[in-house]
Amino acid sequence: MLNMKKIYALLMLALPMLGFAQTNDHVVTFKVNTANITVGSNGLFLGGGVIGGANAIQLTDADGNGVYEGTDTLNGSTGGNFIFLNNAANASDWGTKENLAGLPCGDPANYNDRTLPTFTQDTTLLFCFGTCANDTVCPAPQADYLLTLKVNTSNITVGPNGLYAGGGILGNARALELTDADGNGVYEADTLITGQGGGNFIFLNSPANDSDWGTKEGLGGLPCSDPNNYDDRIMPSFGQDTTLGFCFGTCAADTVCPVPLTPVNVTFRSDRTNSPSFTDAYLSGTMNGWSGDATPMTDADGDGVYEVTVSLLPGAYEWKFTADNWAIQENLDPATSDSVCTITQGAFTNRYMVLGGTVDTTLEIHDWEECGTVTIGIVEADANFVVKPNPASDVLFIENTTGTASTVAIYSVTGAKVMEQNFEANTRLDVAALPRGMYIVRVQNGMTERVVRIALK
Repeated sequence: MLNMKKIYALLMLALPMLGFAQTNDHVVTFKVNTANITVGSNGLFLGGGVIGGANAIQLTDADGNGVYEGTDTLNGSTGGNFIFLNNAANASDWGTKENLAGLPCGDPANYNDRTLPTFTQDTTLLFCFGTCANDTVCPAPQADYLLTLKVNTSNITVGPNGLYAGGGILGNARALELTDADGNGVYEADTLITGQGGGNFIFLNSPANDSDWGTKEGLGGLPCSDPNNYDDRIMPSFGQDTTLGFCFGTCAADTVCPVPLTPVNVTFRSDRTNSPSFTDAYLSGTMNGWSGDATPMTDADGDGVYEVTVSLLPGAYEWKFTADNWAIQENLDPATSDSVCTITQGAFTNRYMVLGGTVDTTLEIHDWEECGTVTIGIVEADANFVVKPNPASDVLFIENTTGTASTVAIYSVTGAKVMEQNFEANTRLDVAALPRGMYIVRVQNGMTERVVRIALK
């Protein structure tokens, strides 16, 4: 049996080894200079990332020199993120964190928080609030510049709580109230910011409180929004007093809002005489999210032609005639004459049109699974004029065998004239700039004419 002295000696030898293998945790002291801010009544905090909530660790300034500090025990081998927060009211008050957006020490993949370095011993880290200084000596403050924000509200009704700019570098949802002193619909406000480093902001219509982000303009998917920062606007950098103009909810580069599109009534007509038997007829397409029963069609006079009128904005539309909530649908074949009025995207071939103009329109009657009807009263085989190729891509060739002065005009399917040209023998039309879709080509010379439906692919 080992005596007690030997056991004690072995334990003393083992303890350092146990301590070495036990943990990578070390004490980290965070020090941050607040010379460039006024610390709020709630105090200064360390939080976020590997630290915790917005008020995870309160920092203190025992000697009153403006450098606040606090400690945490962290795993030195894993890194992570953290941030300083001024006047955080609770663990979720992230609106109080320092703004490092656009600065090299902000991590854009993690809310622009700071990046924690790795370490192998107790460590002290030094900072200046809101800057990338790597010690507690804050850089000389940058000059503030006067920023004037102007936003046209002609496309919205400003709510009773008013119009605001906020978010990102400006602050909460009601950081900056904008007013319209002359009543012209353009709201504006001034603020002082450094102009350096960019950042984000957003306009908000009638927010009820500082956290009412549901009132902000919707820019999702637009090029002027930042998908990494809640689809807010991107603030440019500037080095002088600056005025920025906007139109609420759009990417207009000044306070002139785009002219709002005016919807027109479009009547779709479908001859179902040759369709499979059905109970209820429908129109299904991009205008109703491809619903199988949202847009019913009716045959008031019982002639087999079903109709429906839909209010549509100008633009490109795909659709099909369907029945009984997708139990029956048209099958269109782009390898046949169906190509004249259809577009094929992947495995789907649908009817297609480009809607333009400002007047209501009635489309021609479409036979089931056909482009147009067989009795539309237009002779398309007149040898006096030849229109080719069909479908076309960039160029249309018109052959005139009459030898007389003639005119060729191209119309959209809604009746809008998009191109016209006079010629005598043969001519070519450059159609590369026209939107892809179906068009009507009318060639005439006063004695004879030909009307052809052509498709641009």
